[in-house]
Order: sequence, then structure tokens, then C-alpha cells
Amino acid sequence: MEKKDLVIGGCTNYGINELKPWVLSVNECMPEADKVMCVGNATQETRDWLVANNFRIVDMPQAQIPIHVLRFLSIYNFLKDNWEDYRYVVTTDVKDVYFQWSPFKWMTDSLQNLGMYQLVSGSEGLKYKDEPWGNENLMQAYGPYVHELFKDKEIYNVGVLGGTAEYVKDLVFNIFTNAINRPIAICDQAVFNVLINTQPYFDVMFFAWNRHAWACQAGTMADPSKIEQFRPHLLEDEPIFDNGVVWTADREMYCIVHQYDRVPEWKKFVEQKYGQRKSDEYITIRT
Repeated sequence: MEKKDLVIGGCTNYGINELKPWVLSVNECMPEADKVMCVGNATQETRDWLVANNFRIVDMPQAQIPIHVLRFLSIYNFLKDNWEDYRYVVTTDVKDVYFQWSPFKWMTDSLQNLGMYQLVSGSEGLKYKDEPWGNENLMQAYGPYVHELFKDKEIYNVGVLGGTAEYVKDLVFNIFTNAINRPIAICDQAVFNVLINTQPYFDVMFFAWNRHAWACQAGTMADPSKIEQFRPHLLEDEPIFDNGVVWTADREMYCIVHQYDRVPEWKKFVEQKYGQRKSDEYITIRT
């Protein structure tokens, strides 16, 4: 039997309005894929809406662990029992991500496909030492010894991941088990970057630069409140927003747009495209 592809995310305390861009763009770009949402706290209305949009709901475990980390346990719990049914898996943040075309087609049909690799992650276009939040997060998560080893490494974003089902399964397991019981609660990004810059993950990871058009990380590459600070340190050219599309500098359409809500023009476009109420017109239920 031919294996299917899977897109899976995790959320808690989000309503329909906040989930619209992710859910609707998944359905638009990946209609044939299996779709799973790991759900913590959500209204019945939100759950019914997800089901109506062809998502299978999996309840998150009850644990005093931040959603940033707990989601990886939830994803692992699903994959450990189901990974053999799937070829490729994509998992991303859900509140600040939308898709422009299928990541599964990127992994199989594009010139920059996975090939010999098992996993793919997207660059933030900066080294740790040049991105204040990430740099401090790395220091707080691991201390000065590890920080010194990794401060010159390029940052790859944990919020947009893809790859073969078995490898994604074990990667999210390792992110979770290495992120709990650390000095700070939100440390998944630092843990991920340490893991992928060491074996065995280093040799099986496709380190996608922006020119590969896998994912745009707008928080570092396009945020107008930070770009002047970051621009002298960027490792690649900035993305282009034209006619409702986010392009690489070489005019390749990004597959995934992450942190679009950091850029007012992009956010406005997404709100209009997916029928979202503007953020100043409602009170979010997220706590």
C-alpha cells in the first residue's frame, strides 16, 4: 500500500480565528495529506471546526510543561504508533505559519529536494551571536560552555520541520526529552540547534537556506522593527513580498511563511485572504 504524507501541529487556548491561516492553507496546499492537530485546551466549537476541516484531533497529555515543549511529546505519541503509515511528515507552529505551496512537493519534486537526507529545517539567516533573543536563550538553556561552542553557528528554526516519518518521530522525541528539566521552560529552539549540529542528526539534515525556498523566517529576515539591527549580520538577501506572495531574493516562491505576523503588510494580507478578524477586533483566548 502506498504511504501517505502527514501534516501535524499542536495548539492550546487557540480559537478558530487564530487557527484559520494554518488550517485553511494546509487544506489549500495539501488536500491529499492526512491532517492531525494535537489539542490541549479548546472549545467544542473549535474542535468541531477542525473536524469539519478534515483534521483528526488528538488530545494532548495533561502535564505542567509549556506548549512549546509539550507539543513535541504529543507529536511523538501519535507518530510512535502510526509512523509506518507515512512517507513524509511536516510539523510547524500553527499560530504564525501559513503555506504557499506543498512542502511534500518541495521534498519530492523541487530541485532542492531531500534526496539522500532524512530531515529538513530552515535557516533564520543569522548566527546565534548576532540574534539577541536566541543568543540569550542558548546561554540560559545550556550555560557558558555550550554557548561558546555554538554561538557562531547559524540558527535553524524549530518551528518548521519536515522529513521522513521515522526520523521526524525520533527527532521530536529527542527535542522533548532534552528540553525538560532545563533551567528555563522555553528552550526547544536551543535544544534543537544543539541536536542538529551534532551527530547523528548533522549528516541527515538538509540545512535549507532561504534561497532554497523551504521556509521564510520573517522574525529575523523581514520584521520591520528589527531588520535595521539585523541587516548588517544577515547571511542571505532579504525576502520579497510582491502581489501577495513571499519570494526569495531569487524570485523563488517560499513553500512556508513563518512569523508572518511580525510584518504588518504580510499580516494584513493573511487576515484578508483567510477571513480572519483583525487582531485589534477581538480578544484572544490564549493565556
